[in-house]
Amino acid sequence: MGERIEFNKKGEAILDFLDAYEVVKREHIEKFFPNSEKILNYLIKNQRLYKSSDEIYVSITHNHRPNKSIITAMSILADIFEKVQSHIKATAPAQISFVTHSGDYYEIVYVGYGMEAMIAAAYETQLTARQLSTSYVDTTKRMVIVEDKNQMTRLQIPGLVRFILVQPDGSLSYFNGGS
Repeated sequence: MGERIEFNKKGEAILDFLDAYEVVKREHIEKFFPNSEKILNYLIKNQRLYKSSDEIYVSITHNHRPNKSIITAMSILADIFEKVQSHIKATAPAQISFVTHSGDYYEIVYVGYGMEAMIAAAYETQLTARQLSTSYVDTTKRMVIVEDKNQMTRLQIPGLVRFILVQPDGSLSYFNGGS
């Protein structure tokens, strides 16, 4: 009886996870929900979730399209998952927000090539609006994904602690940020 309850709990947690992020890699589900292959297969068999034809991705809809920025942000979250207490899909311009076990609040931001000025302006506008309404102090730490190393010198984002360079094959390289 207890095993069935645990199976159902983990299944619901996986469904909630996919509901939030829509499309993720199977390897990410295994990272966030260890030993879940049997549950995942059950959810796919019963059409609660769908797998891509190459079986790399899992989604909540049959017509899924992986979002490169979310998938890359999810890979970063998977890399540091042991330090993460909770996470959610973020509001733009961030992809994922998370809190560490030590209580630090982070955002993972994807900046496509040529989008540096727009992303920097979005953060400047957010910060200005918050400062006008209260004595707000932005303590958010930001991990910023870039597609080209040259983008790093063109980005001025508050709280930037780490750059992540994503290669065309999806591999990641980490660099210290500037703030």
